[in-house]
Amino acid sequence: MTNKEMGFLSAEEYKNRFRVNNAAAFANPNSYGLERTITTLTQIVAGVLRQKFYTVAEPLTTYVPIEMGTGAYAKQLFQYAVAQVGDDFETGIVQPGNGINKDANLDITVDGISIRNNFWRMKYEATKEILEMARVNATTFSYIEEQERARVKTFQLGIQKVVFLGTSDGLNYGLLNQPGVTINTSLLPDNLGSLTTEQLFNFATTAASTYWTNSNSTVFPNTLLIPTQQLGGIAVPVSQEYPVGPTKLELIEKAFKAAGAPQDFKVLHTAYNNTAGSGGKARYVLYNRDSDALTMYLPKPYTPYPLYPTGSLDMISDSEAQFTGVWVKRPAEILYMDAQK
Repeated sequence: MTNKEMGFLSAEEYKNRFRVNNAAAFANPNSYGLERTITTLTQIVAGVLRQKFYTVAEPLTTYVPIEMGTGAYAKQLFQYAVAQVGDDFETGIVQPGNGINKDANLDITVDGISIRNNFWRMKYEATKEILEMARVNATTFSYIEEQERARVKTFQLGIQKVVFLGTSDGLNYGLLNQPGVTINTSLLPDNLGSLTTEQLFNFATTAASTYWTNSNSTVFPNTLLIPTQQLGGIAVPVSQEYPVGPTKLELIEKAFKAAGAPQDFKVLHTAYNNTAGSGGKARYVLYNRDSDALTMYLPKPYTPYPLYPTGSLDMISDSEAQFTGVWVKRPAEILYMDAQK
């Protein structure tokens, strides 16, 4: 690496300048200073104490298919939709000798669906004072690294929320609040954790049948998304007398498969489901976790840019990304079930 490949600083200068002494932020949360007097009675503890946030139990792609790199810098993403029209199969049965022009007719209609692409930017600053304080190099704490970590976390948590709830302005919808999805309020008079073994079997059978009808008898669900607060009630053995047996969770998955769901059927959970239903109650979701049914797009994944000078004193790092909401292409393949208690 040449001396100037890092920009206006050499590689070694870059490393040294962006290491700062920052202990006061943790000694006094009300202080935004970056200096702390170090005495012989002070011990600097290795590592950095960072905020903790709620994150879902699985990678986001486990809940919703996510496609990256398609449609960067387009205002909308568009996909053609084709439907078959014309005569049915039996109309095509002909009687020899009855003349010509008796054939059945077939055609297609061509339409399209689209979704909004959102443009996102975020920057952070490194002031002259921060860069100068980095010369001290007293501790192995990188102010720039922590800013970048915070920005990445902000983006990740933001995308996580969009996957399930969309955006607060109502321009993007998530998996749990799609306007065109059927909401059923009769399948779950109570939460799953409160149901007996027999009631769980009945629920799985009835729910699978309701979903099949809702999808116009085309597909069974391969996913049940439940509230995290109900996980404890079903992750327990069916029999309290013989607790080594299957759990209620395993029983639910087995019952759905027996009712027609595919063998890859699985139960997932998020805390977002806890209050996503009508009136702030729990929402359970049956859906087909397939890219033809629903997809989220990241036309431009999170992209950070190097620090660059702004004016004579300070530096800025920009970042950008582009994302859509969850694009439900087949609303009939999702069924919301809102608990009534």
